[in-house]
Amino acid sequence: MDQQLVARIKRRSKYWGRTAPNQWFDVRVVEDTYYRLRGNNNSYRLDDVIIGVRLANGFIVDLVNGKISRG
Repeated sequence: MDQQLVARIKRRSKYWGRTAPNQWFDVRVVEDTYYRLRGNNNSYRLDDVIIGVRLANGFIVDLVNGKISRG
């Protein structure tokens, strides 16, 4: 069961522009009281990103709305 937690930066976030628009990138959850996610060589707050899961077949499930897209 290969799955990877991924995120993409929300348009309203001050971090918008660190990646291509709506680009998913791998993240991991860390023990930090403010910046809970690490990925894309940066730290992010949960409020600044949309969380998803990359499945073994390469598709990504958006955990906010349940939509599936190609990774």
